[in-house]
Amino acid sequence: MSAPAAGLGFFAVLVGLSALAGRRDGVPPRVAAGAHLVSLIGWALLPAVWLACSGSALGSWLGGIRTPGGGCLLGLDHGQWQLLGYLPGTAVLGVLVWHTLRHAAAARRAEVRGAALSKSVRRPTSAGEVWVVPSGHPVAVASGLWRCRAVVTSGMLASLGGAERQAVCEHEAAHVRLGHPRLLVVCGAVAAAYGRLRPVRQAWDGLRRELEAAADDEAARVVGTEALLSALIHVGMLMGRETPAVAPGPGWAEHLRWRVARLERPASPAPWPTAVVSTATIATGTAMALVGCMLAGVPASAAGASACLAVVALVGLRPTWAWGRHGAPG
Repeated sequence: MSAPAAGLGFFAVLVGLSALAGRRDGVPPRVAAGAHLVSLIGWALLPAVWLACSGSALGSWLGGIRTPGGGCLLGLDHGQWQLLGYLPGTAVLGVLVWHTLRHAAAARRAEVRGAALSKSVRRPTSAGEVWVVPSGHPVAVASGLWRCRAVVTSGMLASLGGAERQAVCEHEAAHVRLGHPRLLVVCGAVAAAYGRLRPVRQAWDGLRRELEAAADDEAARVVGTEALLSALIHVGMLMGRETPAVAPGPGWAEHLRWRVARLERPASPAPWPTAVVSTATIATGTAMALVGCMLAGVPASAAGASACLAVVALVGLRPTWAWGRHGAPG
């Protein structure tokens, strides 16, 4: 496989998946989120793969290996020049790893623990527990790294009715149950590293939107759509009155309006769009897994390929399944 052909093929697949993920009509939020997640990871790996293949091909040529068109030469012994050719791709991956570590450290610092945790009260929901932290600011988040927790402040709950309180708690607990906080850490790092690229921005925005929609669906199953809609409207009013230091980041209001409009005009999933997006996501993830494993030097055996595909399945398809079981709300 030549380096230009590999890069162009990878690029074409990602463009196709991004286009499909952007047209989400009739596609369930979890499936659309999986497509955006795989798209984000693909756009993050594309520069490294392209540089690694091109650098390897150039190094092989300098080392006396003449392969028509140049190639990654993934099955051959790695000579001195070929290893040097991998350095640009490794440097690009290093930047991505640095952003990931920064986001992971920020998520770790955001975990509720120590004195704040000892003063909090656990509130049970059908999807798990929510920690109610005493604070006058209206805040409702699901965050963390090692110990992800759903956190709602007493100031938020005090401004809502009974059904609205439960809706907010169910929504945040669903984020934790569906594994969203850790996904956002990794994908936030990709957005920070490649956010100037339009496909990355679109995939990042789409992923956050679909994860919110997935948590909305989980909450609506428990409290009903009307209670959730009322809670969203009241939360929007509360956050709109907050100071810039406490209010959510840019794009939050737009996402909230989209979520309200979606709940007001619910649509049933369409089989064909769902099948097409699912198939494209799985195919793209499989191609990424195989290329990544080969670049990492994993033997091209059935066991090696299966291990790589298993890793991608656990990460890329994470938005489509839930960890744990629903319990009875307290």
